[in-house]
Amino acid sequence: MKFRTEISPEPWARRIDHSQRGFSLGSCFAATIAGWLRRYKFPLVSNPTGVLYNPFSIADLLESTPVGLTEADYVLVTFGTAWVFEENGRVVANCEKRPAHLFTRRRLSVDEIVSRFDTLMRGALKNKQVIFTVSPVRYLKDGFEENSLSKAVLRLAVAEIVERHSGAAQYFPAYETLNDDLRDYRFYGPDLAHPSVEAVEYIWEKFAGAAFGAETLMLLTRIERVVRATEHRPFGPDTPEHAAFRLTMLEQARDLAAHHPEVDMSAEISFFS
Repeated sequence: MKFRTEISPEPWARRIDHSQRGFSLGSCFAATIAGWLRRYKFPLVSNPTGVLYNPFSIADLLESTPVGLTEADYVLVTFGTAWVFEENGRVVANCEKRPAHLFTRRRLSVDEIVSRFDTLMRGALKNKQVIFTVSPVRYLKDGFEENSLSKAVLRLAVAEIVERHSGAAQYFPAYETLNDDLRDYRFYGPDLAHPSVEAVEYIWEKFAGAAFGAETLMLLTRIERVVRATEHRPFGPDTPEHAAFRLTMLEQARDLAAHHPEVDMSAEISFFS
């Protein structure tokens, strides 16, 4: 018997590897995925102006051609909420704790989002692989019904963008993985809004399975072994056994750097030297 429905994203036609440069922006979930990519030494610029939650603020940043975007081969875009605050008719990224009466709150429409990103896909995002996700984080401050409407708008907008730009844009089901695959409060953090550590790791594993080829996945295993070793806190740091362990890890880090120059192991080599 099966007691849950597991989501298994199809492998991407255009896989990501360490020879490519990435650019990630959007909600706090985008920052989380970027953290995993950095852990595994993928060259990446993430949220250069800070976390952005709504599609219009994300579009504003992309239109400004931030540092790292021009050089990027792929772009990860994570929409968090369709709710926005406007000041004098313009969407703001952050209200900066100013009085509420200065802003008008409204929900973006599917057409508004699609129109904005349709232009971007032909402009700043042209010739780039663009991966869209909808953040699985629940924006409970908006209210349960409002959060549900917001996610629906975002999901419909992304579907339309991907359909219009098939081959250049694609969707990764982070939202569905938490809500339809894991589907349990034990996979949320204490605030019952953000995914738990276990949920994030599970979503990352699904992302890796879709985004990376077999050789890259094998390389990630080797990188993880060395990176995790730097996090190890020994009981006997002055013992011969630990000295031998450090030497082994140093040799592995140097071997990775020698055979995969696109993988920056300088921090680990310095740590074990």
